[in-house]
Amino acid sequence: MTTKSKVLVDLKIALVQLNSQVNQVTQNINRTWSLLNKFKEKTHKTPDIIVFPEFALTGYNFHSRDHIFPFCSLTKESESFKLAKQVSKLFNCYTVIGYPERTSTNNIDDGEPLYNSALVTSPQGNLIFNYRKSFLYQTDHDWHCHENPMGFQTFPLTFKQPNGKPDITINTSIGICMDLSPYEFEAPFIDFEFASYNLDMGTELIICPMAWLHSSSITDKSLSIIEKNEKKLEILQNLRKLDLPPYGSQNDFQFDLEKHTQKFKSLESDDYSRMDEPDLSNVDYWIRRFLPFLDLDHRTHWFQTDLIEKVLNGKDEEFLQHCPTKKSFMGARTDIPWAFKGKNMIMVNANRCGVEDGTTVFAGSSGIYKFNGKMEPGELKDNSKNHSVELLGNLGKGLEGIIMREVLFQVER
Repeated sequence: MTTKSKVLVDLKIALVQLNSQVNQVTQNINRTWSLLNKFKEKTHKTPDIIVFPEFALTGYNFHSRDHIFPFCSLTKESESFKLAKQVSKLFNCYTVIGYPERTSTNNIDDGEPLYNSALVTSPQGNLIFNYRKSFLYQTDHDWHCHENPMGFQTFPLTFKQPNGKPDITINTSIGICMDLSPYEFEAPFIDFEFASYNLDMGTELIICPMAWLHSSSITDKSLSIIEKNEKKLEILQNLRKLDLPPYGSQNDFQFDLEKHTQKFKSLESDDYSRMDEPDLSNVDYWIRRFLPFLDLDHRTHWFQTDLIEKVLNGKDEEFLQHCPTKKSFMGARTDIPWAFKGKNMIMVNANRCGVEDGTTVFAGSSGIYKFNGKMEPGELKDNSKNHSVELLGNLGKGLEGIIMREVLFQVER
């Protein structure tokens, strides 16, 4: 049996937060370059990887297949690939960016599958991976997006290390927005499908391009036209109070570079205000969706009472539906109470900000998280208060900008 050793990894990760609007691709690209050029002026460090949001350059709120089709492209013909290629060469880094993907070379819509995708370019500007969203949100269904036929995936990224240390290859995964949530919002919350997959696969870096909503968005399709108009008016009035146009803030860039670990004192941030502060209710939700990577005091009890063995081996009918064909359940395995104990994993989410259609308010709050595998006794929270997750920094909920952190973490080799 080969004994594994711990290897310290040093990565500089940058996240780009944008307020891109539908039908304004040229303006979105120009503003993105303005942001990137300012970032280049402000930092003396070169990122190893830059991550952009879901549908970073096209805007997000498409209402039908006819609406989105003109913005869909073959991967290497997309404006997103062109920008990613340039960014990778400029910064000598990997680039990840979300875009709407088509699969046919026919310029006429022939019913080909369309995907909500994220591409990855190498430091040389070459396309090295393309991921298609697996779990679809209602907006994706509106334009007949297809699910990823391969489901969740992992892939390797090799990073150069400082001080002459050998290059390190990191087991990486991409999850696009809704991938983090229960399937169709109908699967049991405790399935933790995406997190469990990545725990079982030994993923060390999880990259999440997002167009995640703020709670003030209008998402209830059962509302009457009058009710929707009233809520739209509330959103517009709130933007006016903030002295913002109907689409939210643009060109007011926020840069958060090279700060230390961030701890928040208050979770009272449901209102859409204080644009330079993160939406902590969503931050907590994102962390909660990675519960298999969090220290949880119940696991030892489950393990001692053989519940985990019963669930994973299909001997407990009540829990069987929650755990189909998984190696772990909520982070526990049949041979160990917590499979992630003593390990590290980095999760980053690049979210978009701003407002579309007067109804869709995005949560921003792009951030970098380190799950450290530490166990401590006592009652534990399943949110940002848990000692086994470190918040390394988040942008505000409403401003375009870039956050970068130099992240140190250990992997087993």
